[in-house]
Amino acid sequence: MTDADDPARKIVVNLALVAVGTVGAYRGAYELLAQQARTARRVIPKPTSRPFDGDGLYRPGAVTAEPWRPGMTCDVHMVIFGDSLAAGLGADSPGELPGVLLARGLAEEAGWNVRLSIKAIVGATSKGLAGQVEAMQIAHGDPDISVILIGGNDITARNAIGPSARRVGEAVEALRGGGSHVVVGTCPDLGTIKPVPQPLRSVMATLSRRLAAAQAVQVRRAGGVPVSLAEALAPEFHKRGESLFSPDRFHPNSAGYELAAGLLLPAVCVALGVWDEVPEEQVPHDADEAAESLEAAESAADDAETAAASDALDPDHTQRESVVARLTKRLTDFVRTHEDADDADENTYLHNEDVDGDPESTGDAREAADTLRRRSRILRLARPSRDQSDPGHPTDHT
Repeated sequence: MTDADDPARKIVVNLALVAVGTVGAYRGAYELLAQQARTARRVIPKPTSRPFDGDGLYRPGAVTAEPWRPGMTCDVHMVIFGDSLAAGLGADSPGELPGVLLARGLAEEAGWNVRLSIKAIVGATSKGLAGQVEAMQIAHGDPDISVILIGGNDITARNAIGPSARRVGEAVEALRGGGSHVVVGTCPDLGTIKPVPQPLRSVMATLSRRLAAAQAVQVRRAGGVPVSLAEALAPEFHKRGESLFSPDRFHPNSAGYELAAGLLLPAVCVALGVWDEVPEEQVPHDADEAAESLEAAESAADDAETAAASDALDPDHTQRESVVARLTKRLTDFVRTHEDADDADENTYLHNEDVDGDPESTGDAREAADTLRRRSRILRLARPSRDQSDPGHPTDHT
């Protein structure tokens, strides 16, 4: 990794200028922000590792990939485009990469053999996205499903929000033109990176939220599916960042990537037709229904984990864990954490009062957990005995 790829140094070099340009600060403010950027450089160490390689063929229930060789076939080819977040920098093992979690979850749910190719590049901005897509199309043709995660480096590189978002839309349009379904995780909230002091962190939060909103518009316009990572994950990364960030304090760790993958998997499965969209009338309409759905999702995930553990004891079974159950548990734990905090009148959302004042920001995570419960084949298979023995237990086999 070069210095140019180092996000900490990009913060140092660029964010003070971003802040000044955005808020129209005077020279004194510039000096303050420059000093804070220098502090951030000392606190955030330079990354010395590279992302793990997660490429290969994931068969249903398999924990690891088979190396892709000429002559092999697959049911679906999934390609991951974007930056270090898409590449999974900071994950503890190849099996914890976001792309691997998505490929395994899709294989588990659809019963398909899923080929995964990760083309994301550490340090990439939206300016490099077209090159990633073109290289993929020339070398391997169009994928069946594409997942894009990009945006953080556009903020640290001082790329303008409008053009940055349009470049993502153009990449989606190119992939859609080739027949690929596209899911885009929009720019995360960089205001959760606590080693960056205030007010610099507030500037980062504001810009990343604006970029995420602009990306969502462009993605929808181009025929893709945007998934908001900032809205759902910022509260959790703010409150429990020490358990969700990797040692570089900039990239997520394995637990952080599980949250992101749990949000993205429903969109991937719906885009490919593995799941139907949840009809509007089945979406929880009030707090009681939402709590009931969350409890059901948690119970279903527990049952799926128990079933997978039982299978692991049977030598005739190759499945040793359910990644879908793991992602569901991670999402339900996340929502419960913030509900409990809210009950205690502790506002965990306002890490930046100017930007993140929406107390419903766990809504996307709750909706993803609800969709997993209603649509996951793995969770449904694991819970019939519970549902039949407990007539009051909420069920939905649609």
